[in-house]
Amino acid sequence: MTMFRVGAAEIGSALELELNARPVAWLGAASELIEANRWWMAPHFLEDGDTWSLNFRSWIVRVDDKVIVIDPCNGNGRPNPMPMFDMLDVPFLERFEATGVKVDDVDYVFCTHMHHDHCGWNTVLRDGRWVPTFPKARYLFVKREYDRWHPDNAGNFQHLPYNDGVYERSIAPIVEAGLADLVLDMHRPTPSLCIEPGRGHTDGHSMLHLNSAGEEAMFSGDAFHHPLQLIEPSIRFGDGDDFDAVIETRRRLAHDSLVRGMLLIPAHLPFPHAGRMRQDERGLSFQVTDI
Repeated sequence: MTMFRVGAAEIGSALELELNARPVAWLGAASELIEANRWWMAPHFLEDGDTWSLNFRSWIVRVDDKVIVIDPCNGNGRPNPMPMFDMLDVPFLERFEATGVKVDDVDYVFCTHMHHDHCGWNTVLRDGRWVPTFPKARYLFVKREYDRWHPDNAGNFQHLPYNDGVYERSIAPIVEAGLADLVLDMHRPTPSLCIEPGRGHTDGHSMLHLNSAGEEAMFSGDAFHHPLQLIEPSIRFGDGDDFDAVIETRRRLAHDSLVRGMLLIPAHLPFPHAGRMRQDERGLSFQVTDI
């Protein structure tokens, strides 16, 4: 299943869907900023016609004799006001198991946050009921994020129609099955992995830090959707519960990648999916990794 390695960790992924040929102007970045960074954005993050692509995939990590699934995408058969996500019928589980990992092999499932496209495959519909997809796994839910989406707290946050029903379909069945672990903002499921705060995109948005054999990577969820947001953290693409916190999270990721060489693995980048910050005479850039 290995796509690439970080230290002793094997990292693979399962693709759910791709959104291609999105105008880069959709980001809301100034045209001058786009031109100034064209030299490094092309060809992976600035494609023909000044477009870019978004991937929706789950990461699968083998480390410390455990299998961890990160961000289980949208899921099939769920209504959504955005047509590209409405009532999906895609062979995600077949692609998942083609990596060599069976659903029964998974020890942990970690959702960086509880937007529809990061926790959908927590469950599958069986005999009219939503049941856990990974029946032998512990599902790691950061309590702050769980509380943000609990129906009792709906009045405390902005209503997002695209997330209607997500708690009932993708979160509550896990809790009811006794498979949910509500964890603190900092939580270490294995010696090489630590959940860390990455707040802003949602109130409890979190990231998974991998540190293995002297190498580091951060599964950063939706802290950024396009690497230009690491150059200019104030680009307001993507909903945010706390935009000041979004900016701070992006700045921290850019710094840690630049200074420590930490590999950044966000949720939605197109191939090759990951990279590191670099500084040279041309300025700051995000350089893709060889995988």
